[in-house]
Amino acid sequence: MLRKLNRVFQDYMREKRLKIGKYIWDRKMEKEEIKSGNFIEKNNIKKILFMRYDGKIGDMVINTLMFREIKKRYPDIEIGVLTKGGARAVIENNPNVDKIYEYKKDRKNTKELALKIAEEKYDLLIDFSEMLRINQMMLINLCKARFNMGLNKENWNMFDISYTKPIGHIHITELYKNVLEKLGIGDIDINYELFFTEQQKSKVDKLLEELSHKKIVVFNPFAASKHRDINLENIVKIGKIILEDKDNRLIFIGEKRRKRELEKIIKELGNNAFFPECKDIMETSYLISKADLVITPDTSIVHIAAAFKRKLVAIYRLDNKRENETNRYLWGPNYEEAVQIFSRDFKVKDGEEPNINKFDIKELKKEIKKY
Repeated sequence: MLRKLNRVFQDYMREKRLKIGKYIWDRKMEKEEIKSGNFIEKNNIKKILFMRYDGKIGDMVINTLMFREIKKRYPDIEIGVLTKGGARAVIENNPNVDKIYEYKKDRKNTKELALKIAEEKYDLLIDFSEMLRINQMMLINLCKARFNMGLNKENWNMFDISYTKPIGHIHITELYKNVLEKLGIGDIDINYELFFTEQQKSKVDKLLEELSHKKIVVFNPFAASKHRDINLENIVKIGKIILEDKDNRLIFIGEKRRKRELEKIIKELGNNAFFPECKDIMETSYLISKADLVITPDTSIVHIAAAFKRKLVAIYRLDNKRENETNRYLWGPNYEEAVQIFSRDFKVKDGEEPNINKFDIKELKKEIKKY
């Protein structure tokens, strides 16, 4: 009861703080008139800045389609991306990204970064946030791009262009296509793309050489939320199902700190189960690109597998129809080689996240055996 009351209070205070922040920062000294027609060409857009301060790896993977489609049509446009954490690695080797800015939450760093970006004189800033925090409002304001573009920002003064999510059971790529079409770009290829250094490829290739002529099954039991982690009992069950086929080699992936949690399980599963140490998400991504099958409850890994059209079994929670959730569609794999298995946690209380482990292991086994 106390937890629920605290959550209600925090939500109330957050709304108040955001209103104050919007009052302070939602302004633009000089509003430039938007010329009709092809937005990029008619408004002389030479530099575009993408705001991805959430640091989400999966979102950044999907964003790669936008960088490519802009450069494909307008190769001379300079693309900058603001990001943080592991998401930076996703685009460090991307030839379609010209500049990367590191976002830090503290106010001092945010101001310094904004002033640095303002000197670059970006023509267009594109933001993807459904809700802007005060720090982000300040950042966008101080970047001083000629035009600011944002999601559902019709009632904001500092945004010149607003875009909306298409209605219905749509995939997130439809939203990104919507943005590109507003810029005047058509005939859009929605495939993602990732780029690797020779060092990243060499390390993984060396690992796989030792497993030559064997089928590689990459299993990621972990997700960003503990409620979406596969529990140890199910990890063992899934591992044993995979290794029923003697030609399979099971490779676990995840953060280094998770390796210790699986030491006993790997020992129980035997010599055909491994947890190699990958330096970052790009080494992991290259490993996924070589897999015969990928199993994961994490959408970041889903989107990486989608970039290479790997055979995939993705474990999702079933959407709550009462709340009109569309997560399974919006963040789904969206390609033929992938299948979704659903966890049915119908006893979850209001305000709590469903347990991903309420899936049917027999259904999962059936899908694994198909491959």
